[in-house]
Amino acid sequence: MTDSKKTKFAELFEVIKDYAGREYDYQDKALQVIAGAYVFMFEPEEMPDARPVVDEILRQYDYVFTTIERGNLDPLSVEAVVRVARYREEYMEWGIETLCKVLTGLFRRSRTDETYTDYVEDTRVVIRGLEDIVAGSVLEEIVENAEGGGKKP
Repeated sequence: MTDSKKTKFAELFEVIKDYAGREYDYQDKALQVIAGAYVFMFEPEEMPDARPVVDEILRQYDYVFTTIERGNLDPLSVEAVVRVARYREEYMEWGIETLCKVLTGLFRRSRTDETYTDYVEDTRVVIRGLEDIVAGSVLEEIVENAEGGGKKP
């Protein structure tokens, strides 16, 4: 995460970076913390850029981070992408591209793994994530227009 030393929660993100480089259970916890920490794009506190950490984790799994129990897509991995993407406008394109990589990974898995039965539901989770990113972009424009329209010349 870039410039994590300049943010209020630098120590937390150092732990997240460390967890991202470990095995699955730690990576799962890192995604949980990221999804919880990036709550809304209008937060007053500046959070570190978690995109490289999320990419590092997802890339190891061909962007399909699955649950241990069922082997289906872990919705938390999608939620982490959505939360980071909606945090800043300039992160939204990254979020859309990342979720497209998740869809591609799901498609490849559906073609090579005969036991993979959750393809349709997993793609729905990703599509809902894409919808959330787009809705966040629209919401941001509405708020900016409302604030800009309310200012006196």
